[in-house]
Amino acid sequence: MNSKRIALCISAWLCVSTASWALDVDWRAKVDQQLLSDLQTLTTVDFMVQLQDQADLSGAEALTDKAAKGRFVMQTLQATAQRSQAPLLALLQARGVTHRAFWISNAVHVQGTVADLEAVARLPGVAHVHWLQPIPAPAPVEQAAPKQTPHKAVEAGVALVRAPEVWAAGINGEGIVVGDHDIGVEWTHPALQDKYRGWDPGTRTGSHDYNWRNAFGASDLFCADPGEPCDSHGHGTHTTGTMVGDDGQGMQIGMAPGAEWIACRSLYDPIVGLGTVPAYMDCMEWMIAPYPIDDPAGADPAMAPHVVNNSWGCLEGCAPPMLDDLNKATKAAGIVQVVSAGNDGSECSTIAFPLAVYEESFSVGATNVEDVMAGFSSRGPVLSDLSMRVKPNVVAPGVSTLSATINGEYAALSGTSMAGPHVAGLVALLLSAEPKLIGRVDDVRAIIEQTAVPIAHGETCGGTTDADIPNNTSGYGRIDAYEAVTRRPVLAVDASGSASGNSLTYVATVSLPADAAIAATGVTVSVDLPAGATVTAVDSSVQMPTTKATEQYQIDSLAPGGNWALSLTIEGAGDQPITAEVEADQVSAVAAPAVNGTAAAGGQPPSGSSGAWGLWALLPLFLAASLRRRSVSPR
Repeated sequence: MNSKRIALCISAWLCVSTASWALDVDWRAKVDQQLLSDLQTLTTVDFMVQLQDQADLSGAEALTDKAAKGRFVMQTLQATAQRSQAPLLALLQARGVTHRAFWISNAVHVQGTVADLEAVARLPGVAHVHWLQPIPAPAPVEQAAPKQTPHKAVEAGVALVRAPEVWAAGINGEGIVVGDHDIGVEWTHPALQDKYRGWDPGTRTGSHDYNWRNAFGASDLFCADPGEPCDSHGHGTHTTGTMVGDDGQGMQIGMAPGAEWIACRSLYDPIVGLGTVPAYMDCMEWMIAPYPIDDPAGADPAMAPHVVNNSWGCLEGCAPPMLDDLNKATKAAGIVQVVSAGNDGSECSTIAFPLAVYEESFSVGATNVEDVMAGFSSRGPVLSDLSMRVKPNVVAPGVSTLSATINGEYAALSGTSMAGPHVAGLVALLLSAEPKLIGRVDDVRAIIEQTAVPIAHGETCGGTTDADIPNNTSGYGRIDAYEAVTRRPVLAVDASGSASGNSLTYVATVSLPADAAIAATGVTVSVDLPAGATVTAVDSSVQMPTTKATEQYQIDSLAPGGNWALSLTIEGAGDQPITAEVEADQVSAVAAPAVNGTAAAGGQPPSGSSGAWGLWALLPLFLAASLRRRSVSPR
């Protein structure tokens, strides 16, 4: 039967079935109207089936280790998907329908007929069936001709946000992995090859397992080998360059040249970039739990990046609930999701498309290097979901940004696509400076927001002006890497002691600088006691834990400029030193000065005490000696 006859048959079926459809509205109510319309002219269509059951990921918040967060998220989502998708997958397999199941959003991508659609929608566990279509990603606003021999220096935007000052302090992103979700990366580019996590400088070879994913696989017409990183446009190479690029010869285009990168390709064609919801889902699932080439069973959340840059937008046809689920899962896994705001400005409420509209996205607008808002940068508030959410979160340089492009060259591009990677690179610097911030997405975002430079733009959007922080034009302001790194929570601790008999009053005083960007939470003092010593009293609002070798005391929060004095009465310390350290949820351990034990047990005066203490301690000995002399004197 030829395609014309098939179309006629389908059309005739639709005509004679109209009455029965009208009688059975429940299943059609689950289906996007555009999908029903498409099936009047097409034999098969792509659609996404969203299941009702949703996993509870709240348990990830209590986990402090990022890899543990990722494992919890992956396993919880997989368990929910396996349980609730079983009837749907059995139906699709029985009908011989092409499909791909996802656990990140409990959804299944299907390529089927109208009969398949009806059978799927009638299943009680199906929440909705979404229409899918190819979606173009926002193209750069302008592109300068590639430069064969660019001037080698720190890129202007990187310098503006003060990244070189952070490098000068010995912080360059080392130990941090950034992910680029885009159109791919030319991994052999001179500014990027040494930064690729899969690169072995000793053997000069690359391993792409866990480090590269092509969501299009063998169907990719623009990449000869889907198992090797490629870029059919230059956009992804450019964004990765702004995050980490440095050729080692003075071409410093990246914010965090000590960090490593991995990438996933979900944008397709070499002209403007073309994406689909299944490809986006593929990459976002892989970013939570990367796996070897074509081996999803080997997924390992421990290999996930710390931050992902998304310089793309789903301009139409996206299924908002599913992409929001993906974003929430990414955040629950402890990954910072940086998203370009879009290039649809300068009108208000032009931040209108996923992922930039979501609360979980760290949305980034664009300025030039004179701190003037770019006209093309999309503005808030978000109206597309009726939330009136203030967006963007922050802004960064995105006009004539010089970075890497394909064929080993460099190019200057403009767009919020160029602004976002500046923020992702800053995240890498911040996490490198303080590893305890890894996995703490809200804290990282708050530090960057609270240290941003306000922008005077004179605009009013959604009732906010530049006097309001944040506002719907520039958010909290233009990022400042040096301020973010130096004003992260850093605790100071001092210790002193005074003795009376066999007792030592030990005081540890913890403080947080007044200019800290955020409060320190879960502030904990751990005191090491010598063998045989015990704490008999605590003068503090904290509860004394069960006595053990290390005593721990904690307060919920310490505000910027705050102090906490912990006073302990310690018995039996002898002449051994009392040591302690303080840490917080966002702060690595800091050692307190050692305090010596009591003189009554043969020790030295506690640190901080004057030498007179020793004389007073010896006074009972002098009196005892005097009494002994009197008792043996002749009468």
